[in-house]
Amino acid sequence: MRNRLRTGREVTLADVAEVAGVSASTASRALSGRGELSPETRAAVIEVARELHFEPSQLARSLRTRTTHTVGFVVPDVSSPFYASALKGAQGALEEAGYRVLLMDSEQAVDGEVEALRTLEAHRVDGLLVSTVGIRREQFDELVTRRRTPCVFFDSVVAGRGSGSVLLDNGPGIELLVDHLAEHGHTRIGLLVGSLTETSGTERRNAFHEAMRRRGLSVRRDHVSGGRWSPEAGLVATRAILGTARPPTAIVSSSVELALGALAAARELGVRIPDELALATFDDAYFAELLEPPLTAVAYDPAEVGRRAAALLVGAMGDGDGPRRDERVAVELVRRRSCGCTP
Repeated sequence: MRNRLRTGREVTLADVAEVAGVSASTASRALSGRGELSPETRAAVIEVARELHFEPSQLARSLRTRTTHTVGFVVPDVSSPFYASALKGAQGALEEAGYRVLLMDSEQAVDGEVEALRTLEAHRVDGLLVSTVGIRREQFDELVTRRRTPCVFFDSVVAGRGSGSVLLDNGPGIELLVDHLAEHGHTRIGLLVGSLTETSGTERRNAFHEAMRRRGLSVRRDHVSGGRWSPEAGLVATRAILGTARPPTAIVSSSVELALGALAAARELGVRIPDELALATFDDAYFAELLEPPLTAVAYDPAEVGRRAAALLVGAMGDGDGPRRDERVAVELVRRRSCGCTP
C-alpha cells in the first residue's frame, strides 16, 4: 500500500532521513525546497521519498499555513434527493476553487448537528456550508461564530448568523401551488407540513396560510398536519387529514418526501388521485414524473443552490469580514396529472 512500510505503519520523515543517510531536518529542507543543500543531497532525499511513497503530512502543512483547504458540509439527511444534488453542485464549485468537502449528516437532529459542527471545527475546516435543523443561536455562536469560521447557510438558516445564505423562493412556490389548485375549483385544501424548526418549513406553512387568505379560503386546523420531512410523516399526516369529518379535496405537500407518503396513504384508503383528491408538491424530484400519477410540482435546480452557496463561501473565506450576502433561487410550476391537469 502507498505510504506504508512493510510493518504496516505509515512512512514518516524520519524513515526517509534514515534511508537517505541524512538528518530529519536535512530531509525536511530537501523535500520542501528550502535551505542550502547540495543538488546531490536534495536529489538523493527526493529519490528515497519517491521509492518509499512518502507523502508530506497534510496536518503539518495545515499547521504551517493555518489552512486545510477543506470545507464542512452539514445536511439533515444525505439520502434526500435535494441534499444529494446540492452537494454535487457545491462540491464541483469548491473543487474548482481548490477545496475538498467533508460531509456530515445530522440525521434531522439538533444534537447531530451540534456534534457535526464540533467535529468539523476540530478538523479546522476553512469554512462551512450548513442546512440547519434548528440549532439555537447560542449553540451556533459557541461552536462557529466564536471561532470566526466563515459559514454560509442554505435551505435553512440561523437568523442573523453566518456570512450569507442561499434559500429557495419558498413563499412564491407555495403560492403557485395554492393558486393552481384553486383554479381547478378546490376550496378545501389541506397542507402537509415539514419541520417547523427549519426555515423552509416555517416559510412554506406561513405562505400557505397567506395564499389561502388572499384567495378568501379558510384553513381548517385539522387539514394541516406533518412535522418531519419523510414519507412516513406524509403517510401518517395524510391519513389524519383524510380521516376528518369533511376532508379536503386537494392537498399541498411541503416536500416530495411528504408527497410520497400522501400517495401511499391514498392507495391504502382507496382514494383515487386526482379523481377524488388532487395533490401538488414542492420539490420536483427526478422521479416525480415517473410516479403514478405523475406529480404536479414546484421545480428548481438543487445543484444551483449548492453552487451558489459554495460561491458565497469561497468569497467569504477570501474576504474575511466582507459584507453578508443573502440570495434566493427562483422556482416554477410544472403541471402534471396529480392535480387533474391533462398530460
